Amino acid sequence: MSEDWKQKYLANLDRLERQEKEWQATEALLRQGLTRVALAAEGLDAELDTQLAQLRRLVRQGIDNTQFEGLIDELSQTVKRLDDERHRRRKAASPQQLLSQWLDNIDFPREVRKQAKALRRDIAGAGEVTALETPLRELAALLNQALHEEGGGGGLFKRLFGGAESSGGPRHGALAEAEDGAPQLNEFCIQLLDTLSLPAELTAQVEDIKERLGRDLAEQAVAPALSAIADLISTMRRQMEDENQELQDFLRQLTERLQELDHHLAGAQTQHRAVVDSGRKLGDAVQAEVRHIATTVSENREPAQLKALIQARLDAIQQHLDEHYRSDEQRQAQLETELEKLNERVRLMEDEGEHLRQRLREKHELAMRDALTGLYNRLAYQERLEQEFARWQRYGKSLVLMVLDVDRFKNINDSYGHKAGDKALKLIANQLQNNLRECDFLARFGGEEFVALMPETRLADAVGVGDKLRQAVEQCEFHYQGRQVPITVSAGMAELREGDTLDSLFHRADSALYSAKAAGRNRVQAAEAQSP
Repeated sequence: MSEDWKQKYLANLDRLERQEKEWQATEALLRQGLTRVALAAEGLDAELDTQLAQLRRLVRQGIDNTQFEGLIDELSQTVKRLDDERHRRRKAASPQQLLSQWLDNIDFPREVRKQAKALRRDIAGAGEVTALETPLRELAALLNQALHEEGGGGGLFKRLFGGAESSGGPRHGALAEAEDGAPQLNEFCIQLLDTLSLPAELTAQVEDIKERLGRDLAEQAVAPALSAIADLISTMRRQMEDENQELQDFLRQLTERLQELDHHLAGAQTQHRAVVDSGRKLGDAVQAEVRHIATTVSENREPAQLKALIQARLDAIQQHLDEHYRSDEQRQAQLETELEKLNERVRLMEDEGEHLRQRLREKHELAMRDALTGLYNRLAYQERLEQEFARWQRYGKSLVLMVLDVDRFKNINDSYGHKAGDKALKLIANQLQNNLRECDFLARFGGEEFVALMPETRLADAVGVGDKLRQAVEQCEFHYQGRQVPITVSAGMAELREGDTLDSLFHRADSALYSAKAAGRNRVQAAEAQSP
């Protein structure tokens, strides 16, 4: 009996030792995983960086449950704040909304708050992008006035420039969000440029502005930065006015041509009436001569006299016929001339109309294209998404939305400048385009984010496509100034399902992207497929 007890005791000891070793191994893996996640998430937010540094220190020193629980609560709140801000920025589908949200996050000095509120109302009420030119110039003047009244290095200066010293601009690459959640001025201006969907002809000017914004932006550069964007809008407005004037000129010419056509048609109708009248007159004349012949015959005159009289009447009839034929030939020749002119006017109008239609098609295509990458833009994506959604509602065929985001793209801009960032975006766009089907739709959603619509594709198959895209970007060699720069993307996707709206579909794909980012980046995540 004692021997059995001893054996059981020893067996329990062995089991406990094995479990302890397993727990130790699990703890080591958890520590390692926590450290890697903390390092992977570094650089997203200053507050988050501080909390992650505390987390790594606790992991190294040994986890104290009280401290650990408090830190986890803080991390959860920070992650929720970042997620809310991220979704809020993405909801800014228009420059007006982006400007309004940015102004909402700026705490202006008391002296200019009333002007700032009025300006915000003007911006929110701007129906067209071209209507933002004046408000942007007013915003530049308002910021200059606020900075002057506050004095160098004040709270507004720190909110706009990230706490830079009053004697100069921010340190290179300091484009993180300010303490109140609003992007710093140069980063905000870059975001604003990305939402404007400016014509391709302005690409060089846009890139020049981005390059200047990527460098230090001191207080005295506030007005030039916003004014440069206002100048771009002004140029776009003038181009639109020129195009509108061109259309008006065409419509005016079209009206004149239609009037000419009406004149020619009226002439043709006149000629037709003349022909009818001439034929009627000829008939009347012939009938009169025939009646005269009948009267002559009935008078029983001498044959010779009767013959002469009939011959005279026949000659008169022939003369009437000859005159009718001559005038008819003249009228016919004139009518043919008028018809030829009419046909020529119609051909000219058709050519000009087709030329205008072609120009309008080209302008529409340019308006739907991203000037930097050549991909479709956000406007085209919204249009195509609505079409695919309507097709799904009618036929019920599967549709997957994929949202892709470049990992640590801000680090590329901060370290190498926006020209490097733009070059990376072009390369990524090319890799994505080359690895999608012709029936798939790819667009640059804004900034470093892309969206793809994959019709007649199931979620499981789309995950494989997303991983193929991810690998293509990871394996492409991107060099800038002789240095290789690693670039990766993360992707989230969702399949359209019963009860979905366009917003809910995007939100699920976007949440999946956020999960992929949180899991370490350079990976693909699919949204859960349960019923909404």
